[in-house]
Amino acid sequence: MTTRWRLQPQSVLFAIYLGALAALPPISIDMALPALVDIAGSLHAGASQAGLTLSLFMAGFAVGPIVYGPLCDARGRKPTLLLGLALFTVGGIGSAVAPDISILLGARLVQGIGAGAGMTVALAIVRDLFEGNAMQHRLAAITVVANVAPIVAPSVGVALLAAIEWRGIYGVMAVCGFLAAIVTWTGLVESAPRRSPDVAIAGLREQYRRVLTHRLVIGNILINGFGFGWMFAYVAGSPLVLLHVLHVRPVIYAAMFAMTGLGIVAGATINGVLASRGVGARRVLAVAICVTLAATLSLIAMNVLHLATLLTIMPLLVACTFCFGLAAPSATRGALDPMPELAGVAGGLLTSVQMLCGAASSSVVALLFSTSGPQAMSGVMFACALLGAITWIWVGKKGHSEVRRAAA
Repeated sequence: MTTRWRLQPQSVLFAIYLGALAALPPISIDMALPALVDIAGSLHAGASQAGLTLSLFMAGFAVGPIVYGPLCDARGRKPTLLLGLALFTVGGIGSAVAPDISILLGARLVQGIGAGAGMTVALAIVRDLFEGNAMQHRLAAITVVANVAPIVAPSVGVALLAAIEWRGIYGVMAVCGFLAAIVTWTGLVESAPRRSPDVAIAGLREQYRRVLTHRLVIGNILINGFGFGWMFAYVAGSPLVLLHVLHVRPVIYAAMFAMTGLGIVAGATINGVLASRGVGARRVLAVAICVTLAATLSLIAMNVLHLATLLTIMPLLVACTFCFGLAAPSATRGALDPMPELAGVAGGLLTSVQMLCGAASSSVVALLFSTSGPQAMSGVMFACALLGAITWIWVGKKGHSEVRRAAA
């Protein structure tokens, strides 16, 4: 009799698997970016309609985790993840064969809803299988994998667009979802603790009430969201500032964008090292937020003094993305640690808040740029960092001390 293959929680392959689940949404966004013009032309749609393919995907991704969180707590991690991956795959197939823009928009919404399961369930699985610093180290590894993929996704999208046109991009997404479902079906062992599968509305309200009224949990969810906010303000503002204001060549911009992406990876890697050495989450968050405040204030000053050049602002932007990578694993651990029985709910809420903060900050940058110029990006990044600092103070030292004692 042969032994059935299983993913081993301590293995590198398991970390890559969880990171890939978390990376599905950003890959599905970034890989499709180069195809928007071709989609509009092929389906006889306007540029704004083509842009809605991204907006609806993000909307589905923001809403989905609110359902997946309590569902994976009640029904299990594996069934919930398989449901999400099935929706993601069906959405990818629908996008690839869509005969008109309305079908494509609907398929992308379904795909986004399915993608919301990846990050939510991955976080819950980590909380099930790891404790304390080991959990933070694993979260850092997931952050690394999840942020390397979006760096290369636009280039992959360009290559696919040249080779098999825009429909092939969505076809590749569907294949990725199907392969992830196969690995999940054959290799993932259910990690959720046994409990009653009662998912009544009253029960859901009570679960969310507990999470929303727990200062440490909701505080870290907000800190993570504000961190994602300053990063997405950069993502939305950087092409406007670098390409249209500083007139940087597109090839240089692509290299600079990759550099800031590597900053996230470097920050998450260092977070894992600090976790293995027992450095507290509160201290890590304090450093990340303070450095971001200093960097964004410097960006504002550069704009006011007309000193903003590629050489003066890029180190500051890299510092900001580095600090997001440094803060995210610690904030995520702080959100998941206190309530292991509601890890799915906490992880789902964290994922939704993260996406909503990113969407809000990027929208504000886009709205303000026509009147405020580069200060729109710098100002929104600073505002997000300031909100993160206020939340860090509100959470208080007591809550993080409790996390360290629980990990001991």
